Order: sequence, then C-alpha cells, then structure tokens
Amino acid sequence: MKKLLLPVLFASFLANAQTTVFTENFEDITDLQDAGWTLYNDSNIPYDTYATAFPDAWRIIAWTNESGNKVASSPSWFSTITPADRWLITPAITIPANSTVSLEYFARSHDDSPYDDGFKLKISTTIKDKSAFSNIQTVDHAVNSSIVSLEPYTVDLSSYVGKTVYLAWVNDYTNGNLLSIDDIIISATSLGVSDVKKKNLSLYPNPTKDYFQLSNNRGKINVVKIYDISGILVKEMQVQNSGKYNVSDLKTGVYNVSVEDTKSTQNIKLIKK
Repeated sequence: MKKLLLPVLFASFLANAQTTVFTENFEDITDLQDAGWTLYNDSNIPYDTYATAFPDAWRIIAWTNESGNKVASSPSWFSTITPADRWLITPAITIPANSTVSLEYFARSHDDSPYDDGFKLKISTTIKDKSAFSNIQTVDHAVNSSIVSLEPYTVDLSSYVGKTVYLAWVNDYTNGNLLSIDDIIISATSLGVSDVKKKNLSLYPNPTKDYFQLSNNRGKINVVKIYDISGILVKEMQVQNSGKYNVSDLKTGVYNVSVEDTKSTQNIKLIKK
C-alpha cells in the first residue's frame, strides 16, 4: 500500500508541528510496482540463482541474515562482469512548504570488500525519466551488516520545500553482490519551531537497543510517551529514578518520543535497534 502525505500531526506534537511526509518499510507490500514504485532494469543477467530471484531490477525479500525483516534488494553480480544500472523510484512525494525536511533511510551490502555494493541517491522535481534526476548522495560502499545494527543515512531535503519530487536509489556497482534499502522516512518540521527550544532536550544513546536517558534543562519531566511512525501511542512512562527508560520491548524501527515537562512538551526522534 502506498504511504504518501500522511498527515501525522499528533496533539502532543503540535508545538513542533512535525509531520511524516512519506514512509515505507517494505513490510506491508509485496510488489513494488503495484505499490506505485517505478523500476528501471538493465540488460544484465544476474549470476546463477539470482537470475530467478531477480526478474526485476529490485525486489522485496526477507533475507535469512535480516532475521525476517523485509527489505528492497538489487543485485550487481552478473553472469558477465559489467556495471549495474538498476533504479528504484518512489511514487510522487509532495514536500510541504515552510518547513525543514529530512530524509532518513537504511542501506546495506551483503558481502565484503571488494564486493560490498555502493549506490547513488538521486532526485527529480519534474518527471521519472532517468535524465531528469540529479545526484544528491553517493555511497561508494555500503556496510555489510544487518539493518538493525546500522545507523541511518540522512539527507536534508529542505531546498525542495513546496515541490513534488521523486527519489531514486540506483545500484550502479560493478561486480558486487547485493544491495538492500529499508525504513525510508521523510519528516517535515515547521519553520516556526525555535532552534533554541530544540536544543533543550537530548536523548542518548541513540540509536539504542535496550534503554535511553534524557537530558532536559527546561523543567522537571512529568511523563514520557513513545509513538510509532504512524502516530500510535505504543508506550507511556513516568519519570524513572534510575534515569533510564527501558525500550527493550519495542520492535526495531523509528519512533517519536514526546517529553512533557513543567513548561512544555518537546519531541525527539528515537531509533530502536
């Protein structure tokens, strides 16, 4: 199912006016093209069993070394050594005006050097033809490690506010193995938010696997609420004497942590490994 322009404005987040513009974790869709994604394939024949596994440029697969986590994957290992040219393009995404906008996503290779795939992230503000895209990020070699152990790649999209864009992940590696992309999130925050206010709250460690701690200089913390990326409250915690907030029971993913103190409600993003 496509997930475009989700108006996730929680009552507790109104002070920050934060919106999730686009999100995809590849867990709820089975066919990329049916879900509105565009694929451009090269003429290369994937090596051995990859030829059957990848009839298209990219596919959604739950690899054994991803512990059941579904990712979008693309090969660069072909029967004849040649550069890959395999494109994964989002549906149209409208970037809100008067906002700062950030993109986060995870990417990994599935082999070690020199077979650790690299890729390019490109953007178009017009059409989905290859020639319309310009490069905004280059990764020469993605890390060969499970998504849950990685930190996300981040890109500032604030220069595209008010525009409708397409994003393309392009596997252009030569004689690698596999590349996977997962957990794509575009978030927008109103320009009316005070930068000073943002700095009043910090959360660490982040990403985290078991717990996090908070540093807040505005007032005494009353309650901490955690929302998933669809805006559902998944956990509510009172102030902890130990200073540690246990999140070991949460699923891997990205969450919004809402911290209510005596003066205001502040929000900060949490990445759960």
